[in-house]
Amino acid sequence: MNNQILVTYKSVTGFTKQYAKWIAEELDCTMMEWKDVSAKTMSEYDTVIFGGRFHAGFVDGLKKAKEIFTESTAAKLIVFATGATPHTATEMIEEAWKNNLTADDLEKLPRFYMQSGLRYDKMPFGDKLMMKVFAAMVKRKKEKSEYEKAMEKALGHSYDLSSKEYIKPLVSYVAEAVSYTHLRAHETDQYL
Repeated sequence: MNNQILVTYKSVTGFTKQYAKWIAEELDCTMMEWKDVSAKTMSEYDTVIFGGRFHAGFVDGLKKAKEIFTESTAAKLIVFATGATPHTATEMIEEAWKNNLTADDLEKLPRFYMQSGLRYDKMPFGDKLMMKVFAAMVKRKKEKSEYEKAMEKALGHSYDLSSKEYIKPLVSYVAEAVSYTHLRAHETDQYL
């Protein structure tokens, strides 16, 4: 088991938890629910991978995760977000990241998006209400873009489009970063 990597997540309807589980299994590392994580916990790892859902334009828990990471001694933070937005809507996803991250974060913080879906049966009442309002707004619109047409159809029911395929870029990034770190440490050891 890789004891240098922590995958932590904040999940409401289960999609983010599923992705965290897949990532932790693939990287053979520790997984822990966000509510159980502190700066002290993070400090036990070199790399922290935080996941949260996109909710009302923001990654749920990300602001607090960045604060706690800053208080820890962990070396690297990687972020992933889940959501119902199609993974092909790259401009929309990038705009959402801009709402969540500073200019410095956008330049330095590795971030990944993983399409999931909607689970109305597991949504809190406020979220269900917000989705119904949004669906009604899209339905009333006379001139709809292709994205809006797809959203109108998708908002009508629960669905799950999550896939292990979406974790591949994050897993590859971590594998390369860990290999590079170990290589650099080995090179440094040679000169000591």
